[in-house]
Amino acid sequence: MKPEFTIRVPPVWFEFDVWRATRTGDLARLVDGRIAGDARLAKFRGPLLKALREAAEQAERQGAVMCAAMTQPQDEAVLTAMLMVFHTEGAADNSVEAIASQITASERRTVAVVEIPAGPAVRVRGVEAVRLGERTVDCVSMQTLLPAPGGGVVSIALTSPQTELTESWLDLFDAISSTFAWAGQVSTTR
Repeated sequence: MKPEFTIRVPPVWFEFDVWRATRTGDLARLVDGRIAGDARLAKFRGPLLKALREAAEQAERQGAVMCAAMTQPQDEAVLTAMLMVFHTEGAADNSVEAIASQITASERRTVAVVEIPAGPAVRVRGVEAVRLGERTVDCVSMQTLLPAPGGGVVSIALTSPQTELTESWLDLFDAISSTFAWAGQVSTTR
C-alpha cells in the first residue's frame, strides 16, 4: 500500500496524476484552464501540451506516483523543471541512516541528513547527468528520501536542465521538498 501524502508546488507549475495524465484528457484540460486565466498562452497550447505529455510519459515509465512540471512558453515549450515522487520498497532497514549510507557523495553531489516537516530525511543535491526523454543532459537535481509509514522509501526528485541557475533552483527545490507531509499531517512550511 502506497502512503498518502501532500506536496505543494508553485502556482505556475502544472501538477498532475501520472496515470490519468497518460490515459485521459487531463493535461489538455489543465493547459486550457491555464490559457483561460492568461490568454497570452493560447499560441503556446500545442508546445505546452507536448512538453507536459512527455513529462507524464517519462514519469510513468520511471514509476512515479506523482508528477509536476514547470514549462517556459516559447516557440517550442521548454521543460524548465520537473518534480516526480516515487515510493519503493527499499531495503530491510529503511532508516534515514541506512538510506544515507547507501549513497556516495562526489565532487558534484552532496549527501546530508536534513529535517523536513514530515521527519528526518536524506538530501542529495548537485548537478548530475539525467536522462530526459531520448537524451542525457546535466541537470540541477535534488532528491529527498525518507522512510514511509508502513514500509518502503519515498523519494522526492526535482530536476532542471538550467544549470546556470543552480543555486536558485536548489533553493526552490528545497522549499518545495519542505512542503511534503504525510496525509493528515499539516505542513508548517509555506
